[in-house]
Amino acid sequence: MLRHLLLAAAFAGPVVLRAQTIAGAVLAAREPHHHLAYEDSTLRVLRVRVPPHDSTLLHEHDADYFWIALGASEFVNARLGVPDAVARSADLAIHYAPAKFAHVARNTGATPFDNITVELLGAQSGVRNLCDEALTGKAVDCVPPAARSGVSEHPAFATDQLRVSLVSIAPGADLQLPGTMTNAWVIALDTADAAHALAIEGAGRWLGGTFRAAGGRWAIRNRGNRLSRVLLVVPLGP
Repeated sequence: MLRHLLLAAAFAGPVVLRAQTIAGAVLAAREPHHHLAYEDSTLRVLRVRVPPHDSTLLHEHDADYFWIALGASEFVNARLGVPDAVARSADLAIHYAPAKFAHVARNTGATPFDNITVELLGAQSGVRNLCDEALTGKAVDCVPPAARSGVSEHPAFATDQLRVSLVSIAPGADLQLPGTMTNAWVIALDTADAAHALAIEGAGRWLGGTFRAAGGRWAIRNRGNRLSRVLLVVPLGP
């Protein structure tokens, strides 16, 4: 708990950890396998690792969230009140989960279950798939954006409030957005990239592997010698 509070103290925004509402569950941000990396008034970034043959505590997701698998994943999703189910994900697949529920994730495999979980702290509406089946069982409506030099964007899903994409940045290339879309979040899949390869050109800095643009022009240059991937979260509407 102290570690979470010390991390939260560095964030550029109010940190609100609400009390759990499901009996016997802890909030995801307080579950020991979920490591709080960044939080502001809009989203909370948790870096998650469940070692082989280990399980999380029963934990509550009190807000809608999405997660991206870091490596192919298979685990038992023991959701409170429903039968256990085996969940599988391809590497870098993005999944959306509406609140509110509690579950245990049991890793029965021989490799760690790693992911980045992003909780959306404001109410979401109009959730729709773009190029990923992020919302299970719903149609995909994929219109890839125009290619940019050295940068490819894979839009995963959108709500009325935001759009989430997986972006690949080639060595030497810059990620930058049009002037009307500069107030975005960029989440490095590997915090080592944020520390060494992904250089911010403009105002702002990495916090827990997350960069929040505060308006104005900015770019992120891949100064490394390998492809880097990031999550791009762009707010929509006014």
